[in-house]
Amino acid sequence: MILKKIEYSEFDETPNVWMFREVTLEKVNLLVGQNATGKTRTITVISSLANMLAGLQPQLLNSGNYTAEFSDNNDIYRYLLKIEQHKIISEKLILNGDVKVERNTDGAGELFAEAVGSGQMIKFKISENQLIVFSKKDAVQHPYLEKLYEWANGVRLYAFGTALGKDSGFVTNDINQLQVNPRDTNGVAALFVKGLKDFGEGFRNDIIELMEKIGYNLQTIDVAPNPNIGFLLPAGLPLQMIYIVEKGRTAMIFQPEMSQGMFRALSLLIQIRYNIRKKISTAILVDDIGEGLDFERSSGIIKIIVDTAETSGIQFVMSTNDRFVMNGVPLKYWQVIKRSGGECVIYNYGNSKDIFDKFEFTGLSNFSFLSTDFISQESESKTAPVK
Repeated sequence: MILKKIEYSEFDETPNVWMFREVTLEKVNLLVGQNATGKTRTITVISSLANMLAGLQPQLLNSGNYTAEFSDNNDIYRYLLKIEQHKIISEKLILNGDVKVERNTDGAGELFAEAVGSGQMIKFKISENQLIVFSKKDAVQHPYLEKLYEWANGVRLYAFGTALGKDSGFVTNDINQLQVNPRDTNGVAALFVKGLKDFGEGFRNDIIELMEKIGYNLQTIDVAPNPNIGFLLPAGLPLQMIYIVEKGRTAMIFQPEMSQGMFRALSLLIQIRYNIRKKISTAILVDDIGEGLDFERSSGIIKIIVDTAETSGIQFVMSTNDRFVMNGVPLKYWQVIKRSGGECVIYNYGNSKDIFDKFEFTGLSNFSFLSTDFISQESESKTAPVK
């Protein structure tokens, strides 16, 4: 199942209103736009929806109005949710044109039960701050809710512009009993150990090969107590961290000594590959992809992501301000955000094919599509009065 369309608004009809009109998503999506247009916010909207559907966000938003459409082979799911003052005002799920769930403000409603007779709508009532998808998921009675939950539970968000665990490690008395949370983006050292335990040397070789494609030639990657940290943690144990050894060298370079760009790439690839090998990812969201990387390495990590999306069932939604990334991602994957006040409009190849095709003939770099504001120029030329 992948997210095909999403529309969102919050604080409607107030001075704080913020919204974006319906956007159609592909397997690979790159959100671009000037600063403060809503790139990070759009990615956060998708992540928040997933967290609520998966029961991972106990406190509902103060305000949120979602309309989302999902595709699962030949099935189309349309999900509508409205939240005000941390309470659910309405929630509705339509599968292939048939209403499967509908509830109102007081938490009462009806949902379709597969195993009741030949299938029929049954009444329910739940708390006004609980979503039906998480509360009533049942693979036998309500398999359509289970499908949405599986999508939501497989969404992962990575903020590439942050440390991504660079200064974090773990302590343990028994590495075989190490507890790992794949959602903890700072817990990459423990996740790498878990990857080795679950998948053996193939996991390490995977990461070395991917890092080489980006331009980092490594002899090995492993985890060990960091000797450069001269203190023990309260448990009296050393801090275990990732280290790498570059080809042609013997020096162990631990996380804190790696360049920020190198470690971000390493951390992201470890986390993506683990989730893919575990077959738990449905969508991967990456904010500020390419931040801190040069042209060669930005291009390399983008190629890995595009290849991964095209050869797997995983959807990627990324945002960037980076010229190198924009020049490395074909325009067919772009989602260009333009904001006016609290309203964002997103242009892509699907809804603005003529403009995108016309730019291709200019011979300019992809970055120029944004820097010259080509969309506005073309939109204004179409609406300008004829003299």
